[in-house]
Amino acid sequence: MRSAGAAFGLGVLALLGGGAYRPLAGTEAAARPSLLLVTLDTTRADRLGCYGARDAATPNLDAVAAAGTRFDRALAPVPLTLPSHATLLTGRVPRRHQVRDNAGFRLDPHTPTLAERLREAGYLTAACVSSAVLDRVSGLARGFETYDDAVDAPAGPFPGERVASRTVEAALARLERLSPPFFLWIHFFDPHDPYAPPEPWRTRFRDRLYDGEIAYMDAEFGKLLRAVRARASDRLLVVVAGDHGESLGEHGEATHGVFLYQATQRVPLLLAGPDIPQGSVVTETVGLVDAAPTLLALLGLPALPAADGRSLRDLLQKERADPEREPALYELETFYPAFAYGWAPLRGLVRGHWKYIEAPEPEAYDLLADPEERRNLWRERPEWAAALARELSQRAEAQLPRAQPESEARRAQLESLGYLSGASGGTRDPKRGIRSLASFERARQALAAGQAEEAARLLEPLLAAQPGNRRAWLLLAQCRLAMDRAPEAADAARRALELWSADPQAHLVLANALARLDGANEKNADPASHYEQALGLNPRYVQAYLNYASWALRERGPQASREILERARRAALEHADIEFELGLLAKLRGDRKEARRAFEKTLELDPEAVQAWIELAELAYAENDPARAARLYARALELRPSAETAKTLGAILLHRLGDRSGALQAFRRALELTSPGDPDRATLESLVQELESRVP
Repeated sequence: MRSAGAAFGLGVLALLGGGAYRPLAGTEAAARPSLLLVTLDTTRADRLGCYGARDAATPNLDAVAAAGTRFDRALAPVPLTLPSHATLLTGRVPRRHQVRDNAGFRLDPHTPTLAERLREAGYLTAACVSSAVLDRVSGLARGFETYDDAVDAPAGPFPGERVASRTVEAALARLERLSPPFFLWIHFFDPHDPYAPPEPWRTRFRDRLYDGEIAYMDAEFGKLLRAVRARASDRLLVVVAGDHGESLGEHGEATHGVFLYQATQRVPLLLAGPDIPQGSVVTETVGLVDAAPTLLALLGLPALPAADGRSLRDLLQKERADPEREPALYELETFYPAFAYGWAPLRGLVRGHWKYIEAPEPEAYDLLADPEERRNLWRERPEWAAALARELSQRAEAQLPRAQPESEARRAQLESLGYLSGASGGTRDPKRGIRSLASFERARQALAAGQAEEAARLLEPLLAAQPGNRRAWLLLAQCRLAMDRAPEAADAARRALELWSADPQAHLVLANALARLDGANEKNADPASHYEQALGLNPRYVQAYLNYASWALRERGPQASREILERARRAALEHADIEFELGLLAKLRGDRKEARRAFEKTLELDPEAVQAWIELAELAYAENDPARAARLYARALELRPSAETAKTLGAILLHRLGDRSGALQAFRRALELTSPGDPDRATLESLVQELESRVP
């Protein structure tokens, strides 16, 4: 049940506040340790060194495992970010907390959370997340005094994210305002597709970019841990958990969401701190549903009401498993195949090393003998497989999922799929449907590479065979929009909305398509309606605000555009693009003070927003401050070399500041950036020659 871990040094123990195992029951609130929860998006357990990956570069995560307890067989309930995190923070399975997918669902405000319990107990609480999927609209922000979800707006059709270094930077800023005991939750998104680690990890792992993302994340985690440990005065309980894994081609799945195999369901789970056994490994099957109950028990706090998970506190102290005790049951599910592609949803149960997956073609596996799940024992071992199937059916019938107010259409869809009644026949088995995803992924990559026509060519036969594939219809709409075929883009977006009307992205794409049409010639061509529906479903949808404001500026004027962007501010959105557009509108109406404030806020949020530096420089020049204007233009030129910026800088230095030497450098730079056929080139060459003759 528990085996000795690898040897570790005193430095690791000091880092994590190690010591003898001391139960926390009865500990006074002021003496309770602070809690650091780190969740690793899309991270397979078997890609960490502490889980046996020999070529991993995860020394910081490995140090946590060595100084504490590693759970070898921890299960995620869903291979998706939002439902899995909802389980982790509530101790409830998805059918009870009712968050069943990344989009269209949010945590019920009456479901108690770990953060709420800790805040009630006197903890200061803060969170920094790295994906738009975990935006505060999800409902997970409850209980956190500060919830930093300022991720970047997506450049394409996929959710926004924030890289680990920027998340750690934001977390350290929050940490300065926390005093023990505190609860800090940090979420890293980096190993999510597409894999693009920064240097030096990109070069080091050029043939294994997924592992490079994990290595980069580990390095940033190390920086975070050192700072948090110092702030917690060595009284720190550290929890590291993966939300789900990544298939990486296993069973034909490139990423995650479709299947319930161990590649996506087995996740890292590490505990370390002053009250956790050191260098131990728990081999009994556990789940993320156990995380909140366990942490509250370790901290001596009351359990969350109606939690489905169990406290693992007693398990931590046992040297071996109790052979008389029945193994716990863990529920698995994914609605994603149904919502995204119109296939059958999947549900599963795991008891010990036995696993059952309900599907049109049921599956059963012995995870000890067959950890890669290659041999389906459904027909060979019908007795235990049937027992798990009955248990799963009883659980589904005992408490049906309760539709959210905004998701009645989603409930109707589930009922039509037979999910709520426990039936699973009559729809395409994801094991068969997965074969078609190769063409979908190629189309997605082609669109991302700017090859919209090729992407559309790949999607059209796929949709002819699978007209219920919502994601393909949405991607086709985006392709047609990129090809400037707005009417056809609108048709494809409508097809996607027919399959699921609560998709904010589909409403946005339809609105963008309608915005390009002549409303007099297009039935129901009302972009505003669909922009509003997108924002109604996601009040913090950055791209929807930006596109809506752009359309409103053209059709209704600057004041209407400004009102839309001000709504984004009122929704607590702090985003560089929102602030920049507000700055331009303020400049347009002659409000220099407000324009300057907005452009400065833009740079606070994104110091590399070149155009904001240029706008501030223009304002400084207009206010007769050429020295400041020159500094601002110089910064813009440094960030993004441009002949126009260099010429403007040179002119200010020469004619307003009398700095011939500086002007010479600027005009030389402009000459370097000017193409041979540029009509200004001859003038620049003459100017440089003249200045060279005058500057010593």
